[in-house]
Amino acid sequence: MSKKIGVGYAYVSAQEKKYVNEALDAGRLSQGEFVYKFETQFAKLHGQRFGIACNSGTSALHVGLEALKEKYGWAHGSEVIVPAITFIATSNACLHAGLTPVFVDIDPITYNMNPDLIEAKINQRTVAIMPVHTFGQPCEMDPIVAAAKKHGLAIIEDCAEAHFSTYKGNPVGSFGEISGFSTYVAHTITTGIGGVICTDDSNLAEISRSLIAHGRACTCERCVASDPSRVCKLRMQTAIDKRFMMVRLGYSYRIGELEGALGLGQLENRNKIMTRRKQNAKYLTLRLKKYEDVVQLPYYPAYVDHSFMMYPIVVKNTASFTRKEFTEHLEKNNIESRPMLPLLNQPIYVKLFGNIERDYPAAHWINDNGFYIGCHHGLDEEDLERIIECIEGFIDSIKNASSVKFGTK
Repeated sequence: MSKKIGVGYAYVSAQEKKYVNEALDAGRLSQGEFVYKFETQFAKLHGQRFGIACNSGTSALHVGLEALKEKYGWAHGSEVIVPAITFIATSNACLHAGLTPVFVDIDPITYNMNPDLIEAKINQRTVAIMPVHTFGQPCEMDPIVAAAKKHGLAIIEDCAEAHFSTYKGNPVGSFGEISGFSTYVAHTITTGIGGVICTDDSNLAEISRSLIAHGRACTCERCVASDPSRVCKLRMQTAIDKRFMMVRLGYSYRIGELEGALGLGQLENRNKIMTRRKQNAKYLTLRLKKYEDVVQLPYYPAYVDHSFMMYPIVVKNTASFTRKEFTEHLEKNNIESRPMLPLLNQPIYVKLFGNIERDYPAAHWINDNGFYIGCHHGLDEEDLERIIECIEGFIDSIKNASSVKFGTK
């Protein structure tokens, strides 16, 4: 049996190992200098002043919403506009923050929130729009920003899958007031587990840093990386050390130095990682283009820099095969595939929101016909050829069988 070609890959170089060993040798595993350097550099690469590292992309979105809720005094149950295709963490974060997700159908070509459908979803209860840069492709942010400004809405970007992507030259994560990224193991760069909250707003940064650490009063960003043997004067301005004064109902969402060390090394290798992903996606598209009569391949406009966390494929209605047949063939040949982020048909969402999937025809089509495979930086030319040969063999055999059946060959 040939080796399995998975949808994700974690590249760990000698640099990451060096930093992790330095963290171990330093004897400090809780948040410190490595975490501070990682979150600061990560934020800067996405055009933001403040980065707050946390334990997942889901936590990043949850805390980002909670921070906005505190800043603006949003009422419990206020509405946040989200796409009808996304990983469930996006809308779950709204629910966990006491907010109501309102779904908008997607563009069937880009798989991102369709900006033309946003206006119809806005009402007096709407407080924010949460665009998701799906699969690493930036949303059409100009009309989303315009809608937010017109109606006085906040924007919180879900950038979990889109590290270092750009829209018209501007990095994702820089269009709204706050954004959330994931650095889970299968993502573009990884800290093993983790996420990052990015913002230019010092108030939102302070609230976020407090919330990830049980709601404590001491939120100085530099304090986390200071020598623990030194006493910060700011901490001692109150009756008790501000590190142990809780002013919010917070969470335990922090990461430690090992994750920070791994992330710092990943940032230094980001160009190698991103270049290989884009090359692999381009190669797959070039070789599979001849099948565009039956499958939809990734599309993105020239002003977008796609980071290709994965490679999405949709079986068109013109095909004489189903997604199930296609993906079963891939899996039998040890090529992993996954459905394309079904959301509205999830059992828990049917229970919460009812059978609403058919109200979102583009999302419904994707749920029935879409899947993705890997195009990550761990794939070499031999892996790509295996994928292509497997797809060619499947589609060609079905086309040939159809030609014989209908007497066209």
